[in-house]
Amino acid sequence: MSTRDDALLERAAAEARRAGWLTTAPNPRVGALALCGGHVVGYGYHAVLGGPHAEEAALRDADAWDAETGSWRQGAVDEMVVTLEPCSSRAGGKRRAPCLEALLAAGVRRLVVGATDPDPRHAGAALQAFRDAGGEVVLRDHDAAFRALNRSFLRALARPDRPWVLLKWAASLDGRTAAASGDSQWISGPRSRAEVHALRACSDAVLAGAGTLLQDDPSLDARDVDLPHGQQPLRVLLLPAAGELAAGPRALASDGPRLWVKGADDPLPEAVRASGDPLLALPRHADGLDLPALLAALRTDHGVRRLFVEGGARLHGALVAAGLVDAVTRYEAPRLFGGGVGACVGEGPTVPDAAAALVDEERADLGDDLRRAFLLDGE
Repeated sequence: MSTRDDALLERAAAEARRAGWLTTAPNPRVGALALCGGHVVGYGYHAVLGGPHAEEAALRDADAWDAETGSWRQGAVDEMVVTLEPCSSRAGGKRRAPCLEALLAAGVRRLVVGATDPDPRHAGAALQAFRDAGGEVVLRDHDAAFRALNRSFLRALARPDRPWVLLKWAASLDGRTAAASGDSQWISGPRSRAEVHALRACSDAVLAGAGTLLQDDPSLDARDVDLPHGQQPLRVLLLPAAGELAAGPRALASDGPRLWVKGADDPLPEAVRASGDPLLALPRHADGLDLPALLAALRTDHGVRRLFVEGGARLHGALVAAGLVDAVTRYEAPRLFGGGVGACVGEGPTVPDAAAALVDEERADLGDDLRRAFLLDGE
């Protein structure tokens, strides 16, 4: 059956390619087919972090979900073909039930898998559990194809002690993120801004630096979009060293969890103290707050797996210089400033060859704007 199974896995891989790393990372891009009596009856892929996994999507497409009983219906699907071993654990802050449980509850008896889970903590666990439940497992050698499609996932897997970090900015054609006055509203158009809200929604946390907090007074919540995680992202707000804060800050007026971050010896604004919000105090060095300590705390203490960084330029530059960035996304507007503020401020490479290489571009036309997203090269 290897030829037939490999052909089905190729079709499942085509489903996986319908997703982009921009919305799924640090989760993998996975595709699945649901079959009954040898015929494909359902297609699925993992589209967005926090949303249904590929197996669940394929089962639902095959009408295996009984909405009245809130359970999986047996008889609709007897075989599943999936590009990656199904998840089998509830650990690590997962928000969805393991796919293995869904497959068994739906009566799937044959499982064709393209690659085992590269996480050594879980590799092969679902396959053995499926066999133990009396099912047949066929494991094919599509590991290289899976890895080629999932650089973002593998990069995150290699850095378990910090979140996967995505920087975002909107810029003019000549790379300016704000006018000379610091004003940046609005460089990009409404379709770009709508996508930014969607990227906030699928992130665990959104981070803004002290300059952005003072200059733009952002709310940083996700508006007019579905929330795949079921709640607003955690807003992480870096306070200035002198403790300044806009009067009646928008971040305090909008719903959703907040975490304020300050230097250990910095003053605390009264509005933050009165809010009762959690506070993180970090060492402040000559070049700013201890960013590795911040990322470690977000991952360990707040369960943040995906961090969306919305400026400003000094925070972006510091994260890049420290090697703490996994991807960037830029919204380029058809404007020419001829001056103003750049996207990253700080020490950069002395020669072009030393600059970070960008790979795996995801590009989209959003009205008059061009969105370009890249992974930083290297696993």
